Amino acid sequence: MSFLGNRDIEALKIVLASSDEIRKWSHGEVTKGETYSYRTYSPELNGLFCERIFGPVHSYQCHCGKLKGIQYKGLVCSTCGVEILPSSVRRERFGHIELASPVVHIWYFKNNINYIGLLLDVPAKEIEKVIYFDSFVVVDPKKTKLRFKQILKDDEYRTYKSEGLDFAAKKGGEAIKDLLERIDLNKLKEQALEKLKGGVKQDKIIAVRLLSVVEGLLTNNIKPEDMVLTAIPVIPPDLRPLVPLEGGKYASDDLNELYRRVINRNNRLKKLFEVNAPDIMLQNEKRMLQEAVDALFDNGRRPYPVMSSTRKPLRSLTDILKGKEGRFRENLLGKRVDYSGRAVIVVGPDLKIDQCGIPKEMALELFKPFVIYELSKLGFNKRRAKELVENPTPEVWKAVEDLSKNYVVLLNRAPTLHRLSIQAFKPVLIEGKAIQISPLVCTPFNADFDGDQMAIHLPLSISAQTEARLLMLSAHNILSPAHSEPLDTPVQDMILGTYYLTLIDEKGRTYPKLLNCPYEVELLYEKGVLRLHDKIRYLIGKEVIETTVGRVIFNSRIREGIFDENEEDSKFKFINKVIDKKEVGKIVSEFYDKFGLVKTDILLDNLKEVGFSYSTSAGISIGIDDVKIPDKRTEIVRKGDEKTAKINKNYEEGLLSEEDRYKKIVDVWQDVAKKIEVAVFSNFEKFDPLYMMANSGARGSATQITQMSGMRGLMAGPTGKIIEFPIKSNLREGLTVLEYFLSTHGARKGQADTALKTADAGYLTRRLVDVAHEIIVKEDDCARRTIYPTKIGEEIAENLSHKVIGRVSAEDVENPNNNTVFIHKGDTLSVEQAEFLDKFGIKSIQIEDHIDGIDIEAITEGGSTDKSVLSIADQIWGRYAAEDIFASQTASSLKVSKKVLENILADNIIDKDTGEVIATKGDKIDSGLIKKLKKFNIDKIDIYENDPVLLIKRNQLITKEIANKIESFGIKKVKVRSPITCKTDHGVCVKCYGIDLSSRKEVKVGESVGVVAAESIGEPGTQLTLRTFHTGGIAAEDITQGLPRIEELFSARSPKGKAIIASLSGKVEVSIDKVKQTITLINSRGEKTKLIAPRDKKLKVKTGDYVRVGDILSDGSLDPRELLGIKGINFAARYLVQEIEKVYKSQGVDINVKHIEIITKRMFDKVQIQNPGDTQFYEGETVNRDDVLRINRIIQLEGKMIAKFRPIINGITRTALSSDSFLSAASFQETPRVLAEAAIKGKIDFLRGMKESIIVGKKIPAGTNMDFEK
Repeated sequence: MSFLGNRDIEALKIVLASSDEIRKWSHGEVTKGETYSYRTYSPELNGLFCERIFGPVHSYQCHCGKLKGIQYKGLVCSTCGVEILPSSVRRERFGHIELASPVVHIWYFKNNINYIGLLLDVPAKEIEKVIYFDSFVVVDPKKTKLRFKQILKDDEYRTYKSEGLDFAAKKGGEAIKDLLERIDLNKLKEQALEKLKGGVKQDKIIAVRLLSVVEGLLTNNIKPEDMVLTAIPVIPPDLRPLVPLEGGKYASDDLNELYRRVINRNNRLKKLFEVNAPDIMLQNEKRMLQEAVDALFDNGRRPYPVMSSTRKPLRSLTDILKGKEGRFRENLLGKRVDYSGRAVIVVGPDLKIDQCGIPKEMALELFKPFVIYELSKLGFNKRRAKELVENPTPEVWKAVEDLSKNYVVLLNRAPTLHRLSIQAFKPVLIEGKAIQISPLVCTPFNADFDGDQMAIHLPLSISAQTEARLLMLSAHNILSPAHSEPLDTPVQDMILGTYYLTLIDEKGRTYPKLLNCPYEVELLYEKGVLRLHDKIRYLIGKEVIETTVGRVIFNSRIREGIFDENEEDSKFKFINKVIDKKEVGKIVSEFYDKFGLVKTDILLDNLKEVGFSYSTSAGISIGIDDVKIPDKRTEIVRKGDEKTAKINKNYEEGLLSEEDRYKKIVDVWQDVAKKIEVAVFSNFEKFDPLYMMANSGARGSATQITQMSGMRGLMAGPTGKIIEFPIKSNLREGLTVLEYFLSTHGARKGQADTALKTADAGYLTRRLVDVAHEIIVKEDDCARRTIYPTKIGEEIAENLSHKVIGRVSAEDVENPNNNTVFIHKGDTLSVEQAEFLDKFGIKSIQIEDHIDGIDIEAITEGGSTDKSVLSIADQIWGRYAAEDIFASQTASSLKVSKKVLENILADNIIDKDTGEVIATKGDKIDSGLIKKLKKFNIDKIDIYENDPVLLIKRNQLITKEIANKIESFGIKKVKVRSPITCKTDHGVCVKCYGIDLSSRKEVKVGESVGVVAAESIGEPGTQLTLRTFHTGGIAAEDITQGLPRIEELFSARSPKGKAIIASLSGKVEVSIDKVKQTITLINSRGEKTKLIAPRDKKLKVKTGDYVRVGDILSDGSLDPRELLGIKGINFAARYLVQEIEKVYKSQGVDINVKHIEIITKRMFDKVQIQNPGDTQFYEGETVNRDDVLRINRIIQLEGKMIAKFRPIINGITRTALSSDSFLSAASFQETPRVLAEAAIKGKIDFLRGMKESIIVGKKIPAGTNMDFEK
């Protein structure tokens, strides 16, 4: 048998194996439960490790020792019967156990779906009773009144038999096998279709489930009785090893014990058959055999699992596959690598951004094979070279030094939350035992130097080295893929240095002379004529500015090595301001846009050098006296006490409720804290070390300094509720005992939350990656793309004709035989035209599509304050416009008549029935368009009142400048192309995605934007708060925030205390009783709908108001499912995006909206069929939207009835599990369920995503391995 190489695998199919198939795999029957002979320490013949069945233990050596050596390869020993082969075959060769009685596969009756019960239409519990010999099932009622498949208890069976009734009933696997063999799948399909037509809802759900199984069985020619086994496979022995320990004992894999139980029970049953044992004994032994096979296949699913001697359940075949330590996640997706090291990291302040220091000994070990090769070139033989490497000589160190210059290494800091946690560096050999890294790369790695460790890896091949150098080098990854701002910026001491250097001393002197040369300024500073913060007049070009000595030095130093003498640096203006953390980020970002990556790297290294240099020479340090307590503090606290006393007095007199008292007291102390913070900071001098540290953004915050020198303020209790007694002391004075214990609540909760949050955020990231990993940039523009046939190897799986029927051609297509055009540009391809493509052997065709976009508006906090969270410009830059954007946005709605001629359309005109675009926004209205509008019964259109200015044309890139321009014109809504509306199959196109945020250039085809999106959302997850915080009393509603809110949105759950949405346009009537509020909506036709709200729900409408469909009638969060039903996909998706963005923004985390759009795109992938029309779908079936649309196009052209469907939303867990790829789903969660379903339906995995490709050992279908043709 010739095996395919891993890279040749293009698709993988999984089907249920029959017992005959299992026998074909097998190299022999295992009949003994023994493993090794304790006398000879060699495998027992016909046992679980038999060499005759599984191959020799020692390569090319038979069991008896008669044949030894590779020259006998392929021969079978005449004495012991062992084939002479390498011992590695013991990892590949299967055996089998021939069962004395049929056994039912546990996955098919003890799973989320009981497939056997479903096919036989017998309740799951009854099926189990039959399998475990508790009940009989009637397999042939003959002429009695009994029903076929009727379940009989033992006493009922005996009664009927004693009455002389002639019928056949059976128990166990034999009975199930008999029933399954009698199933007529075609008849079953017809019955299920009948149920679909006129059944109740529950029957319809079961019918859809049954139809999908029956279709799978029929399509793949799978027999239902294959779920019952008469032979079971024995996996290769090297996959269930027996390891010798000291003292002659063996450590055995659990599977061997489980197999032994099966073999022993099976042999016992065979003996009982031979001696014609009584039926009761046979039944008991058959039941025990069924249980033994159950334990072998899935021990964890049984009520009483088989335990080991240490009282732990034995690991069965299912346990080997599933979970974190299972075959998928541990071995196939989590391979270990060679050529790696690990060490503590320390700072290397003199290293460039793309360098790392590696200890010499570590480098020698990493480069060992290369060093041996280099030494062999110097004339040393292999053995001598190895000796030299063990005891290094100068030649060895020189070889290591030379090699390290030609290679880059990868550094990885765990946890690897995003792609910047693994970066490439040029190695520099150092003394010592720790790895050195540039302090600039601490932020992307989230590393600090308090004992963090990093792993180091050496890419071996030339292609791996090239990729690492070009794509992964730290100098090429300075922008964040999440929000496009620089990450490799100076921090802490470096910021303190630049801040101190650029401060101005207002009280200091001004140097009288005009200066114009940085070297002159530095000379005067070094001589002591000028001080660092002195004001000077400085000439730049023809302009004289007032600046400081420090700022001139700063501007001079950061330019070093960037510009050549001849090069113009006028674009990089003199920076005349205090350089704090924000300012540094702004400088780097703007510099990157103007001068590109290479020069920005030099700028960053210069900023680092100047920052360290001046933070050192400044000699800034903190002492206890730097923590200054303001004089006003006592007075502010005293006033707070007075106000509190007054509030408590009002409460005691009954003027306030408990809730109001609590709220007022909390407000008082929050106000006191704010006043003290102002007092603390007004008490500092400009050059106070503590103030400089906080104000520059180097370390610490205003809150921390207030707690040190003002007062600690209010603390949160263990539930998150604020404790009303403030901590009036500060950290410099020290706390009282009561205050100390009040503050421990928050500290302890913080510790617990951090631990819980890390796990939750990690799990969120994992689910996001599983949802999005197959989303890759596949083509340039989905509005105009090239379609190819789908191939598996050389075989065509889907013809070109099938993929293009009903599509609009973007080109003329000629008949290659006579060069006549048979498809014209703009033609909607008919079935006949499409079939000609196959007939004439045409390999591809370009088609065009109308691509919609989504409306982007500024994201606001909502509620009473309409404070902007994210501006419109921040959301649209770097994306493509989905329509022409005009500056004059005053539009009016007019009747279609000659009056509107020559005006410009202010909105797209869409046919209500088909959704087809009749005219596009920005079109000039002519007589032809007016005729067209009348033909479609459109009587009103929106036009611009005055001449609009075109800001950007459709399908053009919106730059930052244009985005700001759009915002400055006061445009409230912009339609941009989005991944949500992209029509690329299993991916997105360049135009719908926009720019690559990590380079600010157009995204490349092959970029794995799905994984980038998942990492960008998941990585900051640990920064989000875990639980709900609330200041309210008993009745106040908790608002879900932070990580739980993200979880709620991505799971598409109905929120607690959800808002009420209008499902009808019309007038409002509100009535209130003791328990509830009723909102009645009445439309113009008199149709009514009633909406119920709790009594305490705050309504946004009153009687007499007019509302439209989708208007929000009360406070609370919206239910995405409800929103989807009422307003459609684009609106629901946009709501999710806005809400997720709000949560991250509230915690100060920036994430570009398109990452969230990519995840939401996958959440809306499925639809539910409402009316299948003339298609092959079933009512109630859940299918891929793209599949339905494609089949509808074909059906429509044939003049048949298309399928009607409704969009549905799935949470990310459901989305990942319902992936088209069974390998991806099985390696995510619920492995047994996914594999059982895939096998019975005969699913094919086309290996479109990354996980599937890695599992089968292929390169991922993305990046440098992008296969454009396919």
